[in-house]
Amino acid sequence: MGCALGSAGATLAFVLVASLNFAYHAPALHVALETTAAITASTAAFLLLGRFWRTGYLDELILSAGLSLLAIANFAFAALPAAFDLQANRASAWSMLYTVMVAELLICVAALLPRRRLAAGPRWPLLIYAGAALLAGAGTVPMFNNPVLVPHGVALAGPQHPSFVGTIVLALLSILAALGFARRHRLTNDELSGWLAVGCIIAGASSVNYYFHPATLSNWVYTGDVFRLGFYLALLVGAAREIASYWRMVVAAASLEERRRLARDVHDGLAQEIAFIGRNVRLLREQGAEPQLVDRILDSVARAHEESRRVVGALAARLDEPLDQALARAVRDAAGRYGASVDMELASGILLSPKEREAVVRIASEAVSNAARHSGANVLRLYLERLEAGMRLQVVDDGAGFDDDDRRSGFGLITMRDRAEALGGQLRIESRRGSGTRVELEL
Repeated sequence: MGCALGSAGATLAFVLVASLNFAYHAPALHVALETTAAITASTAAFLLLGRFWRTGYLDELILSAGLSLLAIANFAFAALPAAFDLQANRASAWSMLYTVMVAELLICVAALLPRRRLAAGPRWPLLIYAGAALLAGAGTVPMFNNPVLVPHGVALAGPQHPSFVGTIVLALLSILAALGFARRHRLTNDELSGWLAVGCIIAGASSVNYYFHPATLSNWVYTGDVFRLGFYLALLVGAAREIASYWRMVVAAASLEERRRLARDVHDGLAQEIAFIGRNVRLLREQGAEPQLVDRILDSVARAHEESRRVVGALAARLDEPLDQALARAVRDAAGRYGASVDMELASGILLSPKEREAVVRIASEAVSNAARHSGANVLRLYLERLEAGMRLQVVDDGAGFDDDDRRSGFGLITMRDRAEALGGQLRIESRRGSGTRVELEL
């Protein structure tokens, strides 16, 4: 909305205040602007073609074809004539307008078209690109039956210049495309669509400016050229952000694959060895070993086995998994191993760093495991709520409880407190024998 209002205000000022408009004879600058526009459009078209290969969306392929036509139009009808100091005649001016209109039409269709996946394959790019080329060529080739270019200095104006009708059509197409891309950005949170919406708004302002002040000389720079450059700058920023996002996804995918490989190694190696130790320790009891020693070893084996399961779960989980989903998955697994169930009330949308989220999940899992194993309660309760300055986690049971001596000596309670302090949080444990236990974490 801010971009639309700003573009509208600037356009109105340029239209109403004649002194704000300028026409500056700068052949080198004009060549640089048109070449930049062609390269930027080509880069964005190539990027969207790569997107189509990954996602299969038809609108991205159509958008790629439209940007390719824009690149061709800028290079063939603007950059080259400016480089060779040639002035466009009626045929070349109308040909450029027609090609740009076809390109804008494709961009508008891509913005408004419902998202539809196509089966990946080389035939679809060939069909769309060939159709766009035929559509553009059908109107461009007949216009070049007249002489193509005339020397610099012959200005086209009045009805010979195509801007009087064509630029209004271009402005309408740009506005429709901006609305389509803005809607898609709102629905899908696609950052590139947001930048395309901004660019189309600026392109619409450029077309309106060209309507009132036509660019009649090919190697002069006009006010409308500045607006048009804004469109390509928005396109360039969107393409750069898309490339950065792509590499972030690649790194995240590689990291997740490595974490899952480590999880498989832990599951197939360490966890199996711990289980083997546990089975053999039970044989000691049958051979007359001291029962208390066997029980202590078995408790240690159980803790090690549980820890290995947590490590496997943490490594296999997605790094961007929401906190409420990670908690629900972890505590169900922890309680289920001891035949208990958990009633949960979890607030969503609480944002933590991966380190903080893992620590919170570990504390909750340890608290639920302790309650399921020692309290004798069949149903546990887990609460996660959002605070004004953070979050609060509570694990509550109505089981046997414990006294202060057990609280100080329990290894699991010590590790939970250490994790909470490492995060800068507070861990409170309230329990009395026969009255249940409440474990509360605040961050």
